[in-house]
Amino acid sequence: MFGMKIPSVLGLAWLVTAVLVLAADNPDTAPQRPLNIKPSPITEDKSIQYDYDIVYVRAPRVVKDKDGKERPAPVWPEIGHPYNLNAPTDLMLLHPDGSEEVLVEGGKGAVADPYVSFDAQWVYYAYFHDASANGPYGSGGADIYKVNVKMRKVVRLTEPVFTPNTGVGEWSSDYQKPEKGKINIAYSPVSMHPCPLPGGRIVFTSNRDGFRPSKGYPAIALQLFVMDDSDDGPGRNIEKIGHLNIAGALHPVATMRQRGRQRGHRQRGQVSKIKNELAFENVA
Repeated sequence: MFGMKIPSVLGLAWLVTAVLVLAADNPDTAPQRPLNIKPSPITEDKSIQYDYDIVYVRAPRVVKDKDGKERPAPVWPEIGHPYNLNAPTDLMLLHPDGSEEVLVEGGKGAVADPYVSFDAQWVYYAYFHDASANGPYGSGGADIYKVNVKMRKVVRLTEPVFTPNTGVGEWSSDYQKPEKGKINIAYSPVSMHPCPLPGGRIVFTSNRDGFRPSKGYPAIALQLFVMDDSDDGPGRNIEKIGHLNIAGALHPVATMRQRGRQRGHRQRGQVSKIKNELAFENVA
């Protein structure tokens, strides 16, 4: 019996050795050294070489409460609460020499979702008109804009309007105003997540049709739309392409085959579970 334990001991030793080797090669394990949480300025890092500007959104780290105390800025929109942007943010330009420049100042509003045009002359973005009105379940409204990087010309591409299915009931005069005996939408219209498409069109997400998700989460459905691009006024020929986006479509991206890919919630019927998926819509 004693002699039969030797192979077991050897096998255990080999197993422990294999686990240690795999752990050493695993890139997900924590490095055995102090982490540097203060990266050097890009101008001091000679290993980075680039000759182009970078567009980004600048958000505050902290904000002051009404009592004057600082707290982390609530600027973390995510898939279930895409309007969670409660502090002003700016659209910024980072030059290769490390200098920064404000492209669009947020003011009392908040900039989000920048996307560079194919010719790199324009930056599309969403603008929340009043960041203080944003919250997990609604906002003060948002529209899509674009700014010319060189000339600083700003063009507003969407308007704050609702276009619900008028056949589902008797609506109030502007779809929002509470009126006796009529239905209305108790939140503001939002258009966001712009993405340019070949052929001079733009795909974006919006709650303009007033759909409510069947599961109640997220609270408001964002669906996919397309419109014509414009350099001098609102985009025309707005058309919904995400008829099955009955939950939350986010951040569409055009593929080589001119299909829009978006990330978001997809809900099918009343008995299925809520799912996060990548989905494709043909926009040709």
